Amino acid sequence: MRSCWFIIALLIFPTFAFGQKNKEPPRDLIEQRIEIAAERLADGSEVDLTTLFDILINYYQNPLDLNRASREDISEMQLLTEIEIGYLLDHIDRNGKLISIYELQAVEGWDMNLIRLIEPFVKVGGDDYVIPHITFKEVMDNGKHEVWVRYKEDIEQRKGYRCQNHLWGSDYEYHDEGIEHDGCETPEGLDSLKKNSKVYLGSPVKLYTRYRFKYRNNISVGFTAEKDEGEEFFQGTQKQGFDFYSAHIYLKDFGRLKQLAIGDYQAQFGQGLTFWSGFAFSGKSSYSLNIKRSAPGLRPYTSVNENLFLRGAGATVAFGNVEVTTFYSKKKIDGNIVDPADLIDQNINAVSISSFQEDGFHRTTREVEKKDAIPETQYGAHVAFKKKRLNFGFTAARIEFDVDVDRSLRPYNQFEFDTNRYTNIGFDYNFVFRNFNFFGEVARSDNGGVAYLSGLIMALDPKVSLSVLYRHYDRDFQGIRSVAFSEGSNPWNERGLYFGLEIRPSSKVYFNAYFDQFSFDWLRYQTNAPSHGFDAFGQLNYRPNKKMEMYFRIRHRERPRNTEQDVDGIDYVVGVDQTNYRYNVKYKVSRSVSLRNRLELVDYERGESERDRGYIVYQDLIYRPWSSPWELTFRYALFDTDSYDARLYAYENDVPGLWSIPAYYGRGSRGYVIVRYSAGRHVDLWFRYGRWFFTDRNVISSGLQEIARNTRTDIKAVLRFRF
Repeated sequence: MRSCWFIIALLIFPTFAFGQKNKEPPRDLIEQRIEIAAERLADGSEVDLTTLFDILINYYQNPLDLNRASREDISEMQLLTEIEIGYLLDHIDRNGKLISIYELQAVEGWDMNLIRLIEPFVKVGGDDYVIPHITFKEVMDNGKHEVWVRYKEDIEQRKGYRCQNHLWGSDYEYHDEGIEHDGCETPEGLDSLKKNSKVYLGSPVKLYTRYRFKYRNNISVGFTAEKDEGEEFFQGTQKQGFDFYSAHIYLKDFGRLKQLAIGDYQAQFGQGLTFWSGFAFSGKSSYSLNIKRSAPGLRPYTSVNENLFLRGAGATVAFGNVEVTTFYSKKKIDGNIVDPADLIDQNINAVSISSFQEDGFHRTTREVEKKDAIPETQYGAHVAFKKKRLNFGFTAARIEFDVDVDRSLRPYNQFEFDTNRYTNIGFDYNFVFRNFNFFGEVARSDNGGVAYLSGLIMALDPKVSLSVLYRHYDRDFQGIRSVAFSEGSNPWNERGLYFGLEIRPSSKVYFNAYFDQFSFDWLRYQTNAPSHGFDAFGQLNYRPNKKMEMYFRIRHRERPRNTEQDVDGIDYVVGVDQTNYRYNVKYKVSRSVSLRNRLELVDYERGESERDRGYIVYQDLIYRPWSSPWELTFRYALFDTDSYDARLYAYENDVPGLWSIPAYYGRGSRGYVIVRYSAGRHVDLWFRYGRWFFTDRNVISSGLQEIARNTRTDIKAVLRFRF
């Protein structure tokens, strides 16, 4: 397989030997913004933030003209708060269009740090101020092509692959001492391994390839394919090659046609309460004012989640101040099929599903059986009225599953949907009055459940801003395509009040804080009673000069859970207290060398159980010379935690297209190195080597993911062509 990719690279390389030069984007800044967005996703080793990455890269390659930009356009970059955007638009209203980027220094509430932040992504007029007439020749001459090929593989063999030895012989022989049968043998014989899902069917290699053509912000055409580790490739259950394929055609701002999406796409409206496919980039984070959703309407789908997207077509048409969006999607998603023998109604022709699968893995026979088990249809419309300071819209969306839904509901989730079709309707608004921005949304599901949120972002002073958000989500509100602001993973069965504060006394110091108090009126997973809690956060940033920046952070959370004690009957609820302390510093040694250091401590206590503590400390070295084709990123980390509950998360640099936020728990060390080589102006190669070393265990993970060692090593490689 490695040889095949090398030969393909050699064959393709000459094709991209010519073309225009592409400037390198400010990766430190982009990585910083992605890390902030990822703070709310610290629940897995890898997350897919391709959409946010694409947005920032797109605005870098096609800078946004501030004289022509709407509030929604500026918000989409996720670089400015609503208050800062308001100050900018007010300045343009009072003084006319900006003459130069340097005029931003005269905008109230703006300083040089803020201007440097957005400068790579915006412009003021320029030679291409007038958009050229779009012709086929213009598109072909000035469009940009990108091709990505990504490879990933774990070095240590997991149990699911060791069992392949019993099926296919000594070519896959595993020589670790102490492993004789690996738990793979079954009474029925080796042939039952596949049927009983005790073996991964494919190789441990993960492959990804993507092509995308873009012309300014107006045209996007793309194709994506991915094979996860453990899945077959051009054989067995995957004779078609990759396990997942995605393609799109997207047009924007062609007269009255504001947006057109064909193929795979996302639809996002309001504050995410009625309907929002995909991930939202606002919520609780170190940017305490970043609580408002910026809904783009339709956008192309470029990620690799195999279930949470739309496949079909959607369009937005403008009629003066009114924009009408309609969308339609029909595809199949993964789910657990109920065995007909378990059904009360013994209708052998009935097909029922008990739950949905969103991980996209099809590595074993049982996982393959879940693939595309549920035909899903989604359709709806959004009507928006847009003025400069007032926007409001109406959304209606319906989802239908062409099988019966027979979920195993329990007391804590008995109000969640258990039908094969449902409809949501909602109303959203956004109003700006001087230094006040009011926004919100109310939604209703067809079972009568109601959810609403209302927020305010205001500037009390050019140096002091405040945000407030109240939400009330009924326990029986059903919004499986809702991604609204919430403490829980879903926006139902929750009430809460959030306060955010930002103070900037000088260009060198700023302070962010928030306090969120919430309650759950019904039971929740691992919480056998109504409960309440709070989340308090404070961060002080200090930037003495252009070379150094540091911050100190404290976060304290109280959120009830069932007791860990062994009790008779129903587990009672106890308080769970967790406090995190973090010190982070970045220092630019020279134009080419930067250092990053972090120390984080955690203190965790659950009811009467013993208090758990932990820490992580790491050192980063980034070497990015201006005149050399080579770059290097290195990290070495030490960690020690008393339990998994006291785990700590740390964002890691990765190859393009992957963003890692692994959990550090137990005792050991972690290191990785990333090397980048630019082979000319149009070809780039990244290689990443990462390794975990644990001193408190000899076995990592469990089940088919088990590694019978105290080390875990992975390698990743990415090849990018631009022309």
